[in-house]
Amino acid sequence: MMANPAIYRVHVIERLPLRLPYPAQVARVQYLKSRLPREAALVIDDGGSRGVGDMFVDAGLDPVRVSIVHGLDVHWNDRRVSVPKATLVSMLVARLHSGELAVHQSLKDWPVLRRELLNFRPEITRSGIETWNARSGEHDDCVLSVAMAVWYLGNPEPYSGLLRYYALEAGSAGGSQWVLSMDIGQAVDPSAITIVEKVEHPSLASRCPG
Repeated sequence: MMANPAIYRVHVIERLPLRLPYPAQVARVQYLKSRLPREAALVIDDGGSRGVGDMFVDAGLDPVRVSIVHGLDVHWNDRRVSVPKATLVSMLVARLHSGELAVHQSLKDWPVLRRELLNFRPEITRSGIETWNARSGEHDDCVLSVAMAVWYLGNPEPYSGLLRYYALEAGSAGGSQWVLSMDIGQAVDPSAITIVEKVEHPSLASRCPG
């Protein structure tokens, strides 16, 4: 008998105020992560100022630092990883079309995510590589935050995959995996935070801690 597919449950979508100081953003992430299971991962967009990513490290949050790039290949280097934008978005689109991504419409910023999804379009670069971008004048921070979470839950760090497998088998994670993902904004783009739970056994009920 074919196993039931996993379900990716989006528990939080939160767009932070534009130009919110980075220390306040780090504090917000610290608070949210403290309410998640200890095994929950933190994934951040590290393509802007590297100094901002260092602030999360200095706060003891041990983030996975994602650089969103063009191209075709994923490259890991310890806690840093470069991931093609097309890879991130294609995995999100696949989860949406398969019905594996569950977003409750009562979430405050669900309308923001929905608008971004509707305004996201594939483009072909001059070198013939597919990428995805928001329409001119639109943001994509919520889409990328959710996409990074979904991608990571399907592609954990190479050195943590076996440990995570044993944790799930032992039941210490309740049959699910959690990730807090953050697309870090710049001067004209807001930051967005997403909390996603990957439920390995969809028949088991689960809800966001706290």
